[in-house]
Order: sequence, then structure tokens, then C-alpha cells
Amino acid sequence: MTLHFGAATADITPPVGIAMGGYWGRRSGATHIRDRLMAKALVCGQGASRVALVAVDLVGLDADVVRVIREKIGRATDIEGAAIMICASHTHAGPLTFPFRGMGRIDSGYLEQVVDAVVEVVVGAAADSRPGRLYYARPQVQIGINRREPHPQGTRIGQNPAGPVVPYAHVLRFVAADGTGATIFNHACHPVVLGYDNLQISSDFAGVAARYIEAQTGDQALFVNGACGDVNPRITNGSFADVESLGQELGRAVLEGRAAAVPVEVSALRWAHERLDLPLRPLPPRWRAEVEKFKWHLRARLARGSEVSKAQLEWAVAMRKWVQAGAECARVQSFEMQALALGELVLLGMEGELFARCQLDLEAAHEPAVLCGFANGCIGYVPTADEYARGGYEIDLAYKFYPSVQMIAPASESLIRQRAAALIAKVR
Repeated sequence: MTLHFGAATADITPPVGIAMGGYWGRRSGATHIRDRLMAKALVCGQGASRVALVAVDLVGLDADVVRVIREKIGRATDIEGAAIMICASHTHAGPLTFPFRGMGRIDSGYLEQVVDAVVEVVVGAAADSRPGRLYYARPQVQIGINRREPHPQGTRIGQNPAGPVVPYAHVLRFVAADGTGATIFNHACHPVVLGYDNLQISSDFAGVAARYIEAQTGDQALFVNGACGDVNPRITNGSFADVESLGQELGRAVLEGRAAAVPVEVSALRWAHERLDLPLRPLPPRWRAEVEKFKWHLRARLARGSEVSKAQLEWAVAMRKWVQAGAECARVQSFEMQALALGELVLLGMEGELFARCQLDLEAAHEPAVLCGFANGCIGYVPTADEYARGGYEIDLAYKFYPSVQMIAPASESLIRQRAAALIAKVR
């Protein structure tokens, strides 16, 4: 049965002044627009079966927003919600679209525009459907470095050349009979070349890479991040020249992959998703919760105007309520996993910031597979179990700024691996 595909794009650039997402401590909202942010969709069809992948130049979307988008797309196109994957690039130079604590207020009007734009691009991609072929490659490229640097006072964000990274990109090239097409490319790296002092809206290196590919090929290019939870670019707090350099480096590797890509026989389109209940780390004792609340109340008063201190206080209050609730409180974190299969090639969506070794292991065990991070929401960092003993920002602090109250437990990794294997088996 013939594979059909279609692609579409929409501009989702926010207005100047909007609160920005990804970093704490910014002195204002966005002051300039450096480059346009985009929502892009690719819809694949075969007979009555259709799947959709959406890529947005945003720091993230909440799972509830994704649910609304899926419902609206379903009404407009009859594509099942479980067959729709929505991936954020995780740029830290974009607008605040995810309910992080301490980063300001989400502009609800802008977020509604994003929702409408995503629905629009999927409808447009479905209408653009044309017969074609799929080609796949995995070129070598590494613009990042493991960021969990050992330090006498504990693990800190820095550079750890000995740590895991994903030293390749995935390239999915869709080609129609007339030679036109689209490219999905995946690489695991935080889009944080630009630091917290940057106040210009930008898609960071991911946008540069996509525009470079599009300029060279004339085809639409969709960036999907991987397991970048412990991987930063090798240049951070950099300039826009650095953004261009790293983005073009990735773009050139993707072009090499396109040229070397081999055909994929798409015998069928299949999809599946499920929500796991990941275990949480143990509750602190009641006295500790009270101390945390008191400590951050004092700090918030002393550091007037500090969004970080207010965010920590908000977390401490939520923790205290959670401890008081005791047995009535949920002790798990809901986590979505999704598999979209194009024949034997599986896109595996994960609702979080997974560590690189998880992607390396899963893709090696289930090749050909592509791990897609920040897919359909984001629960925060999802470390491998062995990293908990090393501590650090991703394990000891970051969860306090996410909507969660407590960090997931080390046992989460094995559950994710087991269910990933089951999902892949289900769609192959």
C-alpha cells in the first residue's frame, strides 16, 4: 500500500514583551525578535491510517494543553489522539508556554494562538497529502557535551567529556514523485547556546539547523529533540554567531544523512500510547516540610522581587500540604509514552528530559528507533538510576520548579525501559 505524506508550517512568533521560558532571573520579558518561531507538522497516511508529528519552537507544552490540541485535531481531521505526537524543541530563548514556577505568567492569549496554529498546520499537512517514499539515515554529529561535571562539592552543571552523549542524528527524508519532500531530524542537545541574559526571541541552534536545511533543499525541516537531559551544547552563554555555527554544523550533518539515506519499506502505520505511574522518592518527615516552608518564606521576604525565592516558597508550601495529606496524597507521577511506527522504524515519544544513556540503550536494543524528548508534555528530568547518587541540579533541585512536588524515584528508569520495549513490540 502506498505511503502518502504532507507537510505544513505556521508562524508562532510571540509579541515583544512576553515572559520568556527556560531560565530564572531574567530582568524583563522579551525585548526583540531575533528569529521567527515556527510550528511544523508532517502527516503520514496509508489507506485509512494516518499519523501526525508536530514540532514547535517552544520550551515545552503542558500535557493538558496537548490533550486539548489532540482533541481539536481529531475533530478537524479524524486522526486519533494516540496517533498525534507533539514535540517541543525546548529552546530557552522562546516564550513561557509551560507552567514553570518562578518564570512569570503564561500569556493565555498567546498560548491559545499556539493551540490554533498547531491544529491549523496538522489540517494543512493532511490536506497536502501526496504519494512518496521514506528514507532513513543516522549520520555522526556531536554539537553537545555531557553537562554533569564532577565537583568536590557535588555534581554541577558544567562539562564532563567522559559522560554520555548521543553522537549522531536521526534523519527521516520523505520524497514525493516530483522530488519535493520534507525532513524530520533528531539530535539530543539542550537548545541553550544563548544564556539567561539573552532577551531576544530565538529558536537557538535548532532553528538555525532547520533553516539551513530548508535553504539548501527547498524542503520543510522539522527538528525533534532527543534525550538531552544531561547534554548541553559545547558552547553555552554564547553569542548569536555561536548559535549559527553550531546550528549549521548540525544542518550539514543532516544534509549528509539525507544524501546517504536508504529506503524504508513502510508496510503499515501503527501507533500506541500509555500513561505510566512512576514512583516518587520518599516523602520528607513533617518537621522537614515545615522547616522548608519557613526557610523559603524568610528568603522570599529578604530577597524581595526574587522570582526564584518565590518559586521555592511556592514549592515548599505545596510540599507541606502534600506531607499533611499523608496517605490521601498520590505517590506517583503520571508519564506518557507513545510509539508511532512507520513500518519497522519507530518514533518513541517520552514526556520528559531523559538522560542520554537511556536513548543510547533503547535505540541500540530496538533499532531502528528514534527517541523523541519533550513529547506530549514534560514532567521534568528523568535520570538514569545510577545518577541519583551523584545528585546535582537535575535530581535535587529542578523538580521544585516544575509543577511537580517531589522527584521521581530511581526505579522509574526500569519501568520506562520495560514499557518502551512493550510499546515497540506492540506497533511492529
